[in-house]
Amino acid sequence: MELLTTLQWILVALFVGPTFYYGYVKMIAEPAKIRKFAAWGYPIKMMQVLGVVEIIGAVAILFPELRLFGIAIWGIILTGTFFNNMIHREPKKELFAVLTVLAHLLLILVLNMWLNTTIK
Repeated sequence: MELLTTLQWILVALFVGPTFYYGYVKMIAEPAKIRKFAAWGYPIKMMQVLGVVEIIGAVAILFPELRLFGIAIWGIILTGTFFNNMIHREPKKELFAVLTVLAHLLLILVLNMWLNTTIK
């Protein structure tokens, strides 16, 4: 059980680090992100709100009591990202990246559920 708990924390850390950074970059309106959102036709305020929501989701995943809430937030974000990339015909590598992150998130969810049901 300790091995699974350790694996879960490693996966959480590997997920939270980059997602927190990407949320922060959107929140502060980095010029490269502004160009990308403008090309898609989205307002800058929407990008900044999305960045804040991404940070909230990332931080929630750090706390076991809030982890399912954070996973739900990120599930919605990644679903939206997937469809946005499909609509705007982004390169296939972008879609693969979204699906890889979603698979990572699902692995965290499965481990979280497994550990919560087997420890009791």
